[in-house]
Amino acid sequence: MTQDDIVEMSALGASPGRADDDISRIRQVRIARGVQNRELAASMGVSPARISVLERDERRGAVTLKMMQKAAAALGCDFVYTLMPKNRLSPERTQSRQQSKPRIQLDASQLGDTEQQRQMLQQAYAHRLRRSTQD
Repeated sequence: MTQDDIVEMSALGASPGRADDDISRIRQVRIARGVQNRELAASMGVSPARISVLERDERRGAVTLKMMQKAAAALGCDFVYTLMPKNRLSPERTQSRQQSKPRIQLDASQLGDTEQQRQMLQQAYAHRLRRSTQD
């Protein structure tokens, strides 16, 4: 999100870090960019009614990651999904976890069909496993 995007969102009274309770993040960005419901629907290949459902589902916490990714792409945005630990792990615990399991990191643009995902995960796992045994 650029500084201009944050300014646009702030002008709408929206917080750039989270969706307000009464308006979905998708709707906030859609309005800030001047995109009509039917335009977003056409970009995503769904009906305008589906956009209304999508925005409502997001407010309820029932939207899928796949639909969020699709909406973000149609709105010219990056979709970032992350988990942030509330408490830091001790260095010893972090190090032992890193040594015991290879970590795999994929961005949403790498996701495709199920078979492609499986192959990519296997390749990434094998690569990380080789690297962890070499260290």
